[in-house]
Amino acid sequence: MHRRTFLETGARLAIAGALPRNALARRGASVAKPYLDAHVHPTSPALVAYRRVQGGRGDTPTDGAALVKQMDADGVRRAFALSTAYQMASDYNRREPVSEIAEHARVALDNDFTAEQCARFPDRLVPFLSVNPKRGYAVEEIDRCVERLKMRGLKLHLWNSMVDTRQDGDLGSLKRVVGHAAARGLPVVAHIFVGAVTNYGGDDTERFVREVIAPFDTLKISIAHLAGAGRFAAQPQECFERLIALCGPGTKLAHRVWTDMAAILMPTTPAADVARFAELAPRWGYERLFWGSDSIEGALAERERTWPLGEAAWQAIANNRGEGFSA
Repeated sequence: MHRRTFLETGARLAIAGALPRNALARRGASVAKPYLDAHVHPTSPALVAYRRVQGGRGDTPTDGAALVKQMDADGVRRAFALSTAYQMASDYNRREPVSEIAEHARVALDNDFTAEQCARFPDRLVPFLSVNPKRGYAVEEIDRCVERLKMRGLKLHLWNSMVDTRQDGDLGSLKRVVGHAAARGLPVVAHIFVGAVTNYGGDDTERFVREVIAPFDTLKISIAHLAGAGRFAAQPQECFERLIALCGPGTKLAHRVWTDMAAILMPTTPAADVARFAELAPRWGYERLFWGSDSIEGALAERERTWPLGEAAWQAIANNRGEGFSA
C-alpha cells in the first residue's frame, strides 16, 4: 500500500470530518473497537488438504478457538462465522470430476465443522452454512444445516461457484436457493462479484439486485466486499456505486441490504482507491456498513493506519451489532 498521506488528494475528499491517511494512528487516538466482525471464516483440516490437492494454497486450519482468540485481540465481541464448504464444490479452476453424492458428503462435513466450532462459543460466533447454489442438493443441505445443526445464516460465493447471472440456468438456480433462504428467514452473506465473467461490472450488480434481491420481500442480505472481491479497484468501485444507487438511503430496498468492508483497506490498496472509498462510503451510510476482517491477520490494525474518514464515521461502523440483519 502506498504510504503517502491524503494531503495530495485532499481536494477530492470534500467530506466533512475526513482525516488525512494514517491520522488516527499518528495522533495516538483511542480508536473504537468494532462490536461485530461480519466476515470471518473457520477453516477445517479437510478443506486445507483439499486445497492442496487442487493445487491451491494450503494455509492452516482455523478452529473456533483461533477465531475467538483473534476477536479478543481485536476487541470484537461477535462474529459471523462463514462456512467455506462452498469450496468443496468449487466450479472455479476445478481439476477433478466427482459425483454429486460424494461432493455433497464433503460439503456437509465442512458445514458440520463450522457448526461444531460455533457451538463451542455460542455467544461469540454465529454459524453460517454455505453451498454452491447451482447444485441440486443445495436446498436439501440448507434444510439439514438449519434443522439439525441450528445454523443461522447462508454464505454464497458466486465467483468460487462460477455463477453467471447472465445465464438463465445459473440465475434460476441462484434465485431458487436465495428464495428458499428468504422463506426460512435466513440472512444471506453473498460475494456477488465474479471476476471470471467477461467485463463484469455495474450492470451485473444491478441484475443481482433486481432479479435476486428485489423479488423476495423477506430476504435480508449483506453484500460482501462492497460488491467487489476485496481491494477497491475500478470495477468494484463501479459495482458499489451501482449498489448505492439501487439500495442506498431512501430506496425501497435500503432496509433489507447491508454490505461489509472486508479486505478493502489493505496494504496493497492504492491511495486513490482509498480516496474513492472515502467518497462512496458516506453515500451508502454507516449504519448498514459492517466491519469485516475476512480472517486476515492484522486487518483491523491496517484499517487504523489507513482510515480516511473521521473518528465519528468509524465509531458508527464499530457500533453496528448486526441488529435487523441477524438475530
